[in-house]
Amino acid sequence: MGAFAKDGGYRILTQAGAKDSALQVSGQVASQAATSAPPNAPLDLAEAKKLIGQVNSQHDLQTTFSAMPKPDLKALAFWKRVMDSIGHFFEGVAKVFAPLGPFMPYILGALAIALIAFLLSPVVRLMISTRFQRLFQRDHLRADAPWRPTREAVVALLADIDALAARGDYEEAVHLLLARSVADINAFRPNMVRKHYSARDISSHPLLPDAARPAFVEIVRWVEMSYFAGIPAGKAGFDACRAAYVAFVAAEGIA
Repeated sequence: MGAFAKDGGYRILTQAGAKDSALQVSGQVASQAATSAPPNAPLDLAEAKKLIGQVNSQHDLQTTFSAMPKPDLKALAFWKRVMDSIGHFFEGVAKVFAPLGPFMPYILGALAIALIAFLLSPVVRLMISTRFQRLFQRDHLRADAPWRPTREAVVALLADIDALAARGDYEEAVHLLLARSVADINAFRPNMVRKHYSARDISSHPLLPDAARPAFVEIVRWVEMSYFAGIPAGKAGFDACRAAYVAFVAAEGIA
């Protein structure tokens, strides 16, 4: 294949196309030679140059070529040294582990099994998930920021739990107090409470403000006894949870 210029552009020549083009050029040269000289008469140098100039002026053949860029010898030498250094390093590693070659499949298999067992253990998964969650927190990891529920929210919550307690639904009242408290925390720190968190996880979370922690821990304690231990909260549990919540909001200057 070849390329030639035509009207300011380039076209790709196939073998057949190149042959046709060569025949056309030969025919043009022959016809011009026939008109300028007798048949079978040799051309002198001036006539040959004239014919070559006429053919080149038609731009049917590519007669000039751009020079190939010269490679950067310094860069090539640098990368050669880098690759040689890497090769020497791995050659040294291979020599060190060469005596262990027959046992390497068994060693690698044992390491793979140990790694899988390690990653699948509940403790490790909890540690990894906790670390990643803290890395992607969006609240600057500050637990000392003030948390003040609005007065309207506090009054509405106390009215709701008092109404449940008046009907004797102490367990439901305590559970509602916990649910509203979690909702307040989630509104305060949208990225802190995760779907898989338990109430105990939230109570021990480092981002829970210290001022809210005692009240939340007390509410969680009574809810756990009621829901998981089967111990009714009763009026004593309700009063303890309500008092802890009121103490928190009073310390914050709300109630």
